[in-house]
Amino acid sequence: MSLAAILDSIQTNLFRFGGPFVIINATISCILNILVFTKPTLRKNPCSICFIAVTIANTLYLYFVFILQVTQVGYNTDPSITNIIYCRIRLYSSCVGNCLGPSFLILASIDRTLITSKDAGVRKRSSNRLAIICIIVLTIFWMLFHIHAFFFAEIIQVGPNLLFCFSQPGGYTVFTSYFALVFNAIIVPLFIVIFGLWTVKNVKIVHNRVHPVGSFGNTSSTVGKNQHIGSKDHQLIRMLLIDILTYIIFRVPFALFLVYQQITQYQLKSNDQIAIDYFGFNITYFLFLAVAAINCYTNLLVSKTFRAELKQTFLKCVSFCFVQQREN
Repeated sequence: MSLAAILDSIQTNLFRFGGPFVIINATISCILNILVFTKPTLRKNPCSICFIAVTIANTLYLYFVFILQVTQVGYNTDPSITNIIYCRIRLYSSCVGNCLGPSFLILASIDRTLITSKDAGVRKRSSNRLAIICIIVLTIFWMLFHIHAFFFAEIIQVGPNLLFCFSQPGGYTVFTSYFALVFNAIIVPLFIVIFGLWTVKNVKIVHNRVHPVGSFGNTSSTVGKNQHIGSKDHQLIRMLLIDILTYIIFRVPFALFLVYQQITQYQLKSNDQIAIDYFGFNITYFLFLAVAAINCYTNLLVSKTFRAELKQTFLKCVSFCFVQQREN
């Protein structure tokens, strides 16, 4: 068996069997995240609102983009190569979805930096109203910014009986490739790392001047007379830092692969090298899309508040089902 055939078999099986597994787990993860972050104790926090927005964006990306990639690579079925409207919707959804989740994660990072600032005026800027406005503005901005993708999508024939739904070849494809490269490899990692480190620095300053009050469940870290960082804010900071780490682990490899693609795009490549490149693209893209499947589980690991709220939600569901069963 040739190298190309081996790599094709690996990626086909990964998407055929791993794809449905990721979709199921990501769906469960997104539902649980929304159930927890919409609880009265958390939904009034601007960071929770940003997490809800990230979860919704990941869910839409999962069902509008990832499923199509699974059917294309894993099952050799791609409806977007037979219908131009479907192709345009797919490309447009991919472009918008690629920007929404990371943008909301940046918002969450900024909010945590604001809430941990020693300046009371800066802390006041962390509000639900501002978070909602920013989410709406960013959503509208990216939907308008990527409207070109809907009109420049084409069904391209790259070989005998080999069709792809992709952007028009030429300058437009170069533009979209470099934009994806700059956004995923530079802008998002740079912003989330900067604000993540800034938040950690602010928290350390708070801890160096802290006067604990009461037990852990009801504590707030007090600095001077004005600054308070509640225990739930500490928990949200932990979840945010883990989300930043998972973003870097799961999404940066795809961005680095885009860098490699741009560097080697004009090189003559053998059939095996082309197969390796296609394999690398699909594997890193699989990781890029699969990050939505683990958010809830990382939150469970690092946040006592998240575990408590999720446990309470399950107990209410069990109690409701038990009452309904007794009434019937």
